[in-house]
Amino acid sequence: MQKSKKLMAVNALIMDLPMSIVVTLVALLVGHNLTPQAFVMNVILAYIITFLINMFIPFPKWGFAFASKFAQPATRKFGLLFNVLVAFVFTVILDLVLAAVGVLLIAHQPFNVFILAALGTFIPCYVTAYVIALICNGPADTLSRKICHEPADYQHR
Repeated sequence: MQKSKKLMAVNALIMDLPMSIVVTLVALLVGHNLTPQAFVMNVILAYIITFLINMFIPFPKWGFAFASKFAQPATRKFGLLFNVLVAFVFTVILDLVLAAVGVLLIAHQPFNVFILAALGTFIPCYVTAYVIALICNGPADTLSRKICHEPADYQHR
């Protein structure tokens, strides 16, 4: 079943808040740059970016296709596999953009420092994004479908 743009937007608004907060917190902790100003600025930037990712990159279709190769929808294995791709897409984009803003634009460091920063935060941010996706994807989908009055394609596990 195809999701409407309204459902996608509502789901993005719900799902992206915990993703943005936790991934930003981890990235700033790993980078030893956790200040209230950096946290607030990066959460807002991450929230906007994750919303745009949700609205314009068809990663749910990719994740569904990938997970369907190895598991049936509505199984725990399917959810685990689906979220591998979801977390990867979010992490790659957020990691690159937030590292670029922090290292290149704010700190005015050379490009090699940006590469090291992006690589250094990727694994911790990926693990965090994966856990958040596992925890929040199902409830966010259920809640957004209730808000938009759209039926579920399948039950999340």
